[in-house]
Amino acid sequence: MYYFNPGRILAVALCMIVFTNIYSQYENSFFDNDKYEETIDSSHIQFHFDNMSYFRNAEYLSRVDKGSTYIGFQAMPYVQYSFNDKAQIYGGINLRYDFGNPEIRSIEPYFKFTYNDVLKHNIVFGSLNGTLQHGMIEPLYDYEKVITDRFEQGLQITKPGKVLSYDMWIDWHDMIYYDDPKNERFVAGYNVYLNPINNEKNKLSLNAQGITVHSAGEIDVNSSPNSVEYNFTYGLEYTHFFNEHTNLYLAGHAAFYEDRSNSKVHGIADGVGQLGVLRVTHKDYQFVLNYWDSHQYQGPWGEQLYHSTGIKSFPIMYDYRKIIGARVGYEVTIGNNLVFLNRLGFNYNVHPNKLDITMENYLRWHFRGKKKKVTMY
Repeated sequence: MYYFNPGRILAVALCMIVFTNIYSQYENSFFDNDKYEETIDSSHIQFHFDNMSYFRNAEYLSRVDKGSTYIGFQAMPYVQYSFNDKAQIYGGINLRYDFGNPEIRSIEPYFKFTYNDVLKHNIVFGSLNGTLQHGMIEPLYDYEKVITDRFEQGLQITKPGKVLSYDMWIDWHDMIYYDDPKNERFVAGYNVYLNPINNEKNKLSLNAQGITVHSAGEIDVNSSPNSVEYNFTYGLEYTHFFNEHTNLYLAGHAAFYEDRSNSKVHGIADGVGQLGVLRVTHKDYQFVLNYWDSHQYQGPWGEQLYHSTGIKSFPIMYDYRKIIGARVGYEVTIGNNLVFLNRLGFNYNVHPNKLDITMENYLRWHFRGKKKKVTMY
């Protein structure tokens, strides 16, 4: 029997303070969907072109995930129109092409309506500011989705703030119609931060995250049973800012899995995991390590690397997982709105004695045309 031990998280965190050779998951603002978007003057229109090229190779020797290789690019031309200083609308297309494939992998509409500062909240309808921008820990949200499933579609409400901030959303992932051969599926999540200390030198945060993946349907002809799976986590995060170029980030999270489906998706009802994090950022570099300890943990929307069973091992269940990861990232601005990101990661699986390696290169370029006044009749 595996018992969750909150003291173990504290012990891991203290060890990471004393032994500064342990770090964890990246700061991912490079991938923010609205990284280069800003409010423009009322009744103005502006053209955007966003490009992200990627070469991500994951060589996994452990027993759960097979790993993958993605090399290609995403291209997104779109226009922005401003109703006023609070309401903006964006429309265009997002195209994904993988090298070595004669066909375009996907073309989907990009549509987003934003309404800011509504009772101190911001609202997004359509293509959400999501994926890695939600800031979820990797056991809850798969890192690869920034390539394979970059734009969620639905409704998002965020509250910025120095003391309290949060992000809540629903992503309607799979729509169905009468006699469709599949279930509909939606994903709902939240990420809440309470910051009792937040100043120029120190930031202390209490964090709660959760995500629900629900698959069902009443008008489809799919024989698969309905399912509902939950992940949620509670964490304590601390950041110390040495100066404007260097900071230290330390965190511990307790992550949980529950399957409330009548027929269990993976044959288990619940699981638990513990994630220890420490990250040092210095100028353009990030140095990171993570420690993961779990029992029968699954994350339907999370990275398989942390699971107890996956595409490589299913239906075999590896109840206990222990992983120590080391990573380094380098981000450099080449030109105006042209940024290159390089990352190299190692994940050591304690049982069995296996090493997983991830090599990543990204190039992001964003072009903005001149703002033009539009006269409406």
